[in-house]
Amino acid sequence: MENIYKQIDSVFEHGLIQSGISILIFIVIILVVNKIINRLLKKKFTDPLKLVFPMRIKKVVIITIITAIIMGEITFTNSIIKALLASGGILAVVVGLASQEAASNIINGFMIITYKPYKIGDLVNVREYNVIGTVIDISMRHSIIETFERTQVIIPNTVMNKAIIENVSNVKTQKANYLFLEVSYESDLQMAIKIIQEEGAKHPLCIDGRSKSQKKKQESAVKVHCVEFNDSGIQLRATFLSKDSASGFQLLSDLRLSIKARFDQEGIEIPYPHRVVISETKDKITK
Repeated sequence: MENIYKQIDSVFEHGLIQSGISILIFIVIILVVNKIINRLLKKKFTDPLKLVFPMRIKKVVIITIITAIIMGEITFTNSIIKALLASGGILAVVVGLASQEAASNIINGFMIITYKPYKIGDLVNVREYNVIGTVIDISMRHSIIETFERTQVIIPNTVMNKAIIENVSNVKTQKANYLFLEVSYESDLQMAIKIIQEEGAKHPLCIDGRSKSQKKKQESAVKVHCVEFNDSGIQLRATFLSKDSASGFQLLSDLRLSIKARFDQEGIEIPYPHRVVISETKDKITK
């Protein structure tokens, strides 16, 4: 029994008891620091989804520190490392090359969480890859975006850090939503503009962005511009303000229906292609 104890005791740098006490003290300190960090993180990140990535980073750091402390107390750690370095040079090169992408993703993950081009819960548009959706997770390796179709797209952090990203959620106060409508040349243009402005102004999701002076001048809350003369009609662009992208989407959807119904009532025609067919007979030509 004494021989077994001596063998185990020789494994540790400062002996079994002293090394065990040192490791225990370090673990207790780390656990106390862990609780303090948890409280600070929970105060800063009230949204549980936004708390996921910092907690993962903290976990990796703590595990690394504990592993380093334990390995530092073992006497043959240095000899193992030396043996691996001496005999595993080729293996180290192979592993190093293979892990370059993983390391790059981790570094880019830290950059994303530090500079915050987007965060969990943001609605983003990754234009290069035609991916639009809500960020539901940012891990050490990748970011996960949930699309409008409720599918999840997993994109490496290296790609996300290089891509051009439109962060729709970064709109602080109001979002401009554009509705393009075309009316025929024969229709009453002023009546068409009036209908668009009336339908927009009475919709609950449409924000009145006018200043006090604009309200005094009785300017409309909805701006309508004539943008182009097309072959079949005049194209109008109406601008409606909403609090965010989701509200803007619903606003435009509702207005398309209500404006079309009002156009039908007032005889405003939305042009569409017409085709004239001419048939020829022996006696006459008919259209």
